Amino acid sequence: MQMPRRVNLPVDKSTGRKGQSLTLPREVEELPMGLRRAASWSWRFMVVIGALWLIFKGLGMVSTLFISVLVAILLASMLQPFVKLLTKHTFLPRMASAAIALVGLIVVVVGMFVLAGRKLVDSWGAISKAAVSGFTQLWNDITGYFKIDVDSLGNLGQIQKEAIEQLQKNSSSIISGASSAASTVGDLGTGLLVCLFALFFLLADGGNIWRWFLGFVPAHSRAVTHEAFRRGWKALSSYCRTQILVAAVDATGIALGMVGIDVVSGMMGRSAIALSPYSVPIWLIVFLFSFIPLVGAIVSGAIAMLLVFVLQGWIPALIMLGIVILVQQLESNILQPILMGKAVELHPLAIFLGVSAGAVVAGIPGALFSIPLLAFLNALYCYLDGRDPDPSLGVDTKTMAYFEAREREQKKTFAQRERLLSKK
Repeated sequence: MQMPRRVNLPVDKSTGRKGQSLTLPREVEELPMGLRRAASWSWRFMVVIGALWLIFKGLGMVSTLFISVLVAILLASMLQPFVKLLTKHTFLPRMASAAIALVGLIVVVVGMFVLAGRKLVDSWGAISKAAVSGFTQLWNDITGYFKIDVDSLGNLGQIQKEAIEQLQKNSSSIISGASSAASTVGDLGTGLLVCLFALFFLLADGGNIWRWFLGFVPAHSRAVTHEAFRRGWKALSSYCRTQILVAAVDATGIALGMVGIDVVSGMMGRSAIALSPYSVPIWLIVFLFSFIPLVGAIVSGAIAMLLVFVLQGWIPALIMLGIVILVQQLESNILQPILMGKAVELHPLAIFLGVSAGAVVAGIPGALFSIPLLAFLNALYCYLDGRDPDPSLGVDTKTMAYFEAREREQKKTFAQRERLLSKK
């Protein structure tokens, strides 16, 4: 019987000590070295995947809090230059500048919603009448084209009775759905408060918050980590500004399409309600919904098409549908990959795959945060790999000086404690 072979590990160069010897079983020794290495990497990879899965499940339990903080981080990256400008060129302290930026953001968002809804509310009477007329005309066109006998569809009273019976049978499901909707509204309210609260402190004291996290990094890696983070933060800010530009172009294209339909209808002498007064509300709605991936484009396009349908009929509505699809295809396949690729230095294919993977893994939040995360990680990796994505940022000596001063104070404190303990 052959004894297991002992394998001596290499000498540790930092300590000069010999490595411990390992005894390999005969069946392991007979395996090819490549297979052993593959198995070693495989179980480590499984451990990493398991840890990531546990982290993902844990974040899912506090998804409202986590998503709110992520939204606050995106908004902070967008508003931070404005806060710096106020602090640098005015007498205002950082807290006051952050409060002004936060209040300004709330006023702009609320004002856009009010401006978008005011025209619609003021014209609700005319829109409702046009809606009834439009749906009636559409029903008549459908029944006339397909030669449907309305009387053969059955007694409307019987249909109503059956609908009531179905409503009573499914009352528990309806109540459950209403409770779920109320819970969702409550979660949205909580998330909004958390987002605003986190945004204020990120704007007012973001530097100290980052320094607190940086304090957990080992001293020999602190400078590199800090500079890599600065590059990632710059890429994140570029993404937010580019997303605003893309949303504005998307909204402008759909609003101009609505005005174009109105002009063509006027040239053809059609007597219909004008669409031009509603172009500004539609612009604002499309602009705001463009920040919601996937669902936002569908909802905003449906609103524009429905408005055209109730005001001018189904033929202009189909034209509006074509305009919406054309604008969104140009935006998603040409404009966004080009602009986003330049802003975040990512290939359009990486952007497309990132959004798709984020949507598959985490739904709408995953699609929303996938590209900012990729932009941040790409800039981080480029700097750590020796390829500075933004050399104009230079080196932040103030933060490193802060940690050096803190380490000196800590050494003095520890020395004083040792002297006191030695005297006792």
